[in-house]
Amino acid sequence: MTDEKRAGTSDLWEAMYTQRAIRYFKPDAVPAELLWKVVEAATRAPSGTNLQPWGFVVIQDAAMRARVGSAIRERFLGNPQLKSYIESGLNSGDRTQRLMMGGVQNIVNHLDSAPVFVVPCLVGVTSPAPEGLLAGSSIYQAVQNLMLAARGLGLGTVMTTFQAGIPELREWLKLPENATPAALIPLGYPDANFGPVNRKPVEQVTHWETWGAARAR
Repeated sequence: MTDEKRAGTSDLWEAMYTQRAIRYFKPDAVPAELLWKVVEAATRAPSGTNLQPWGFVVIQDAAMRARVGSAIRERFLGNPQLKSYIESGLNSGDRTQRLMMGGVQNIVNHLDSAPVFVVPCLVGVTSPAPEGLLAGSSIYQAVQNLMLAARGLGLGTVMTTFQAGIPELREWLKLPENATPAALIPLGYPDANFGPVNRKPVEQVTHWETWGAARAR
């Protein structure tokens, strides 16, 4: 049963409804052809005025993954607020919260156990949104394509912004000045199950015509 819960799927709806954040990974190497597939899927995403302002750094080198993982651990261990946030979640009365924070603690402590990191970068955006939140519209759709493709292939991912705490990453990855790392995505075969996700009911977040107006389903 566990193998079935970690298998890929060609059903788009199943992929969307079972795309859990995976924070536990097997050490198995991911074949290059699958890495090409997930990145190619990312490049099929829409972007503002079809600029396709993205680049994807795929990191398999164990030494580089260890360097990045060490920098992230140092950041977390040196930040009392982040440590307190995780600890409070681990002691929560909410089982879902405890499981999630246990996963966060694991990924922080063992990030480089994932055999692959993907660092999507926003490259040289000048239109339609040069900066700020809206600029993300030209990269994060590609990120979601990448993660859904990985799910379809039976590969686990988790969306993180760990890269924001590692200013040295630009130098380590030799990024050009006009490339901004927008995420750091661990990727590999999951050592945890895909399955239904815990989300707010659609009725709670959908408003018809005006905010707060309901409509019967």
